[in-house]
Amino acid sequence: MSGPRADWAVVLARGASSRMGRAKGACRLPGESQTFLARVCALHRRAGHRTAVVTLPDLEPLYQDCLPGEEVDLWIPHPAGGGTAATCLAAASRLEGRASHLWFHPVDLPLVADATLKALARASRAEPGTILVPRHAGLRGHPVVSPLAPWRELSPADHPGAMRDLLDRCGAALRFVEVPDPGVRRDFDTPGDLAGAD
Repeated sequence: MSGPRADWAVVLARGASSRMGRAKGACRLPGESQTFLARVCALHRRAGHRTAVVTLPDLEPLYQDCLPGEEVDLWIPHPAGGGTAATCLAAASRLEGRASHLWFHPVDLPLVADATLKALARASRAEPGTILVPRHAGLRGHPVVSPLAPWRELSPADHPGAMRDLLDRCGAALRFVEVPDPGVRRDFDTPGDLAGAD
């Protein structure tokens, strides 16, 4: 899109969650009432981002019950298959003309700090054409911040697999941003992960 910058958070919530045994976005940290989905959406709302949730069609009703409707600007149901790359491209296609920049945030990383989003926002304003990947202790994490432009003309059907592979092939400059936030790496894959949460 042309015109002023428009940042959208893209919450990636299309996984089968087979190891967790239930939809990850509906999980909660011990002692908390907010679901993972609500935490991630609230984080981006505080940063001033509009929010889109990409999920499986049959999970959409469950996730809509996880948070007030006004916390999500756009629901993007997308059928199973294709991996994270297909999820990202489905969102990019739907947000063409609405977004200039996308913040790809998996729903099972609910502990990202507000300060991390502020640091990524500063870096993205300075380098608006660069894809930015947060890195903590030498390991890459999320959310990934990207201009929408490199995703144009790419079809979810043509780019299955991991998001990392897609980022490496999309042709845009990519830079890592070091952050002191372990939350960019702290995902929750099993019930044991929830039990061990700080």
